[in-house]
Amino acid sequence: MMDKRKNELAPDGVLAITKALADARRVGILTSIARAGGEMPCCQLPDLGKVSAATISHHMKELENAGLIAIRREGKFAHLRLCDDVVDAYCDRMKEMLSPPP
Repeated sequence: MMDKRKNELAPDGVLAITKALADARRVGILTSIARAGGEMPCCQLPDLGKVSAATISHHMKELENAGLIAIRREGKFAHLRLCDDVVDAYCDRMKEMLSPPP
């Protein structure tokens, strides 16, 4: 999804991230991870309402597949980290796509 040489998103990466961010719970999870300012244990995610652990796991997997977060597993624990470079590339690409031509 991300071209490491150019630090740019491929077109399918833009679509994957946009799809991942179309869910309010995933935006909430991503916001919590970003505000943690580094790595965050999964158990410290805020209460997401009446949501099963499987549903939270699904949302985290969608965010990981989109490249927005990295998940480091340590035994049965998961540690979450925002992928700043992907977020920056996504924002840059969206600005480019939505700007009027020169």
